[in-house]
Amino acid sequence: MIKVWYNHSGKPQRELLPITSINVGDKIAQKNKHEWVIPNHYRSQNENFMRQIGIRFVDKENNVTALSISSPDGNFRSEFVFYPKENIWFEPTRFSNKKRKGYYLFEESSILTGLTNAGTAKLSYEENCECKDFATIHFIPSSLPIEDYEEMIADLYRIREDIVRDDRNIARVGINPNKVVMELQEQLRKLKIAIKQINASPNSTLKLQTTKKKPQNYGRFDLRMEIEQHINPGKPSYRGRELKPVVATFENMLIKQMLLDLVRYATAMGSKEITTKSLLNSMLNERAVYFRKSDLEIQRLLGSVEKVEDKETYKHVHNKLMEDMQQYLDEENSIRKDIKVSADYYKIPNPQSNTEYIELILEMNGLLTNNNQYYHRQSNQGLAAQLKYDRRQQHLKVRNYFINNLSKIPNGSYFGTIQLSSEHVQSHMRFYKAFSEKAQQESINQPMSIKICGMVRKQPFGVDAVSTPRQFDNYIDYTFDFVYISNILVDGIVIDIPSDKNSLLAFLDNELPVMMNNADQSEDSFMRLKQLEKLQSLTNQMEDIHNVSRKFDDLKEAAEELLDLNLFSKLELKEHLPIKPTQLFLHNPTYRVAWQAMQRIKYELSASLYVQQHQRQVSTGKVEYIFEVWTLYKIIHALTKEMGWRLDGNKDVTARLDQYMLEGTEKGLQNFSATLHWQHWELELYYEPKINLPFDNYLTPDFVFKFKRNGSTMGLVILDAKYRNYESQGIEKWVKDINDIAITKYGNMQPIETKWQFPIMASGILHSDVKISDNNEDKYNPYHVMYNETLFNTNLSDEKAHKYGSIYMIPSKTYVFKNWFRLIMEYHLGDHKVCWNCGETEEVQERQLLTQYGYPKYYYMCQSCNEFWVKVHCRSNRHKIIKHMNNYHLQIESRRKWWVICPSCGDGRPARQDKSFDTTLFKQDPEIICFGEDVPW
Repeated sequence: MIKVWYNHSGKPQRELLPITSINVGDKIAQKNKHEWVIPNHYRSQNENFMRQIGIRFVDKENNVTALSISSPDGNFRSEFVFYPKENIWFEPTRFSNKKRKGYYLFEESSILTGLTNAGTAKLSYEENCECKDFATIHFIPSSLPIEDYEEMIADLYRIREDIVRDDRNIARVGINPNKVVMELQEQLRKLKIAIKQINASPNSTLKLQTTKKKPQNYGRFDLRMEIEQHINPGKPSYRGRELKPVVATFENMLIKQMLLDLVRYATAMGSKEITTKSLLNSMLNERAVYFRKSDLEIQRLLGSVEKVEDKETYKHVHNKLMEDMQQYLDEENSIRKDIKVSADYYKIPNPQSNTEYIELILEMNGLLTNNNQYYHRQSNQGLAAQLKYDRRQQHLKVRNYFINNLSKIPNGSYFGTIQLSSEHVQSHMRFYKAFSEKAQQESINQPMSIKICGMVRKQPFGVDAVSTPRQFDNYIDYTFDFVYISNILVDGIVIDIPSDKNSLLAFLDNELPVMMNNADQSEDSFMRLKQLEKLQSLTNQMEDIHNVSRKFDDLKEAAEELLDLNLFSKLELKEHLPIKPTQLFLHNPTYRVAWQAMQRIKYELSASLYVQQHQRQVSTGKVEYIFEVWTLYKIIHALTKEMGWRLDGNKDVTARLDQYMLEGTEKGLQNFSATLHWQHWELELYYEPKINLPFDNYLTPDFVFKFKRNGSTMGLVILDAKYRNYESQGIEKWVKDINDIAITKYGNMQPIETKWQFPIMASGILHSDVKISDNNEDKYNPYHVMYNETLFNTNLSDEKAHKYGSIYMIPSKTYVFKNWFRLIMEYHLGDHKVCWNCGETEEVQERQLLTQYGYPKYYYMCQSCNEFWVKVHCRSNRHKIIKHMNNYHLQIESRRKWWVICPSCGDGRPARQDKSFDTTLFKQDPEIICFGEDVPW
């Protein structure tokens, strides 16, 4: 490495500045012969030196006359200059006439030698008027480990292959690597049978060859031999020409070429290659996060995450957790069983004394709050429902009620209670459908008029059946204590319910929640069991990856054994042959079998670029651009391959990627957009769209997500990619990126075109520095930066909840993006009944239960991928909370329980000795003081 010092006192001449000196640093070691791997470096425009590579020819000091660096395809080239004082060749830096803080700004786009770029470049030199190749240099990003960068490049190849295979698989059965390798093994088995027969008796062709032979008086006349014999008489042998059979036919050469292609592909997919290691690293890291966020009891029982791989250990822990959970299941089943015995299933219950018929008219407009004290449950005390109202609140109002054909308005008090204390199942079913969370959601934008008709229990000493004057003031208490509800009308439409007993039993089994004495303990035990099963599911996926890679290893070995046969060992391929049929392939039985197998192998291999680009190189380009391209395609890949979305226009998406990977051009990604579908959802993904603003301004965010439901646009989500190393650049740079980009620039964006005039649901940055948030989510939460109120000088609010984020993504850690996307679909778009980890909906089971304090909560279990999540509300303000085994709400990991903090109001945050957040990176987490009381969920 060298450091080139420039003189900035005068203006650049032809974009060049005078060099004051060059400091020669350490020699860069070779990776292989004529191959170097060199990290690039962050460059500041406020410096008078450049740190870069220099080339010194020790044994060619006086003979080298020129040196240049170029992209692999030769489209870009830069000439080096020679500095005789140090005997060093280097690429000169070109400067503009703009100055900042006393230094002229350098032109980043003109530099190939890894100052700001990454990728592969070729060095060549001129010696004695002859141009010679010198070396290959791989420039890697300094903010990423070399393994991560190599995984990023390899991942683009794998993503490209998967998109092609998905496009072919019209039925969407799901082409996976295991199916591919099994198909290749089967075709190689058929090809091997044919090759064995061909090797015993290969097709050959006669070729005229020059040989030495003794003169004979018989046989074919050889003019060349006769001339040589006449010129040089008496020699024992002379050169002659004769036709000899050779096996280097087109067909045999093509078979060898196919075997070599198969070896290259199997090698790239094998256990020792980076493609497999990248998949395993991603699964390992995801499993580690699930273990880190698991209940402390799970961590204690297992000891370490690796112990889940031991079948005996897993079985022992699983049995224990099943036993712990069974006692709560028994309690729940006992309550349900008792209710079924005591319940009244008749259409009209037996009349009760001291009751009166009334009609109550209410208006519901939105979600009920804590003040409503709403519950509807089964418990040891039987079936019960309650709903309180405050006439001053807008979301639930009592308009009037009819009693004895007289209309009355409850003016005597602001408050009142509606309750259903009866074992009549049909009454409860009507009440449940009228006031369930689904009904509340439907009334948010469209107020509902609800009319309840039925018999109420008369209040003692009442003015009428529902109103009772207070003893010490002039107010009246209103209590609508229903014992039977004959009808409920919503906006004039009768709620229709079944009358058969089986349907009513199903309502008690599957819809009306159970209130248990140990509700929180029940959830904890269930959560622990699902956490363990999720760890095993991830472990099984890792084993599947291992098994597939070993099959590719076997495939490679089998193909190499065939290449060692005498038939192929001496064949030399000088060019890549076209795969086309011949008369021999079509009509010879043995060669026809080989041809048919080769056709299938060709089809499978054609989806991949590994065969023609097995070195997995991309031309040098901006590091941040390589990161952005990988991120773009990784987003598409994650959505389609892992999360159940379907991509429209696969061929166009693939062609644009090919332009970048094969041709080294960025033009194919200009004006890029892709459309993805999942059932009733449509997602439009844009890369660097131009969004016009007032006064001729515009913005070009890196990634814009436009979500549509049943054709209606719901809103926009924006991510801006930032190639950052915050450990080096400082936490202040991270805070500045959030404030300037996520909040000010895009969070408050005001487009002038109708195409972009939709609510901005979320805005954030997507960066490459995993250290800032990994294990530091309480300080630098990737999903909701506002959790750190001190750092951003703000307070949590419902409007800002999960609006501003800072997620990170590298090939070995893509689960953060998946979790963030799940947040968008569940929290912002309200579709929480779908497993957004795998895209399943039919395999998702829902159970409704109640918290310890009687609030509703919903369990969701995905039978496809073993995900488990719970939807509840925070205790203080009833804000929506969705808890996952890998939470996007801030989780207090030191608590035994599944403890999360409300993103809207901070409810659930434990008491702390020091309430200010520590903003220093990589310090040990402050100790959290844990109390024993239970949270409301």
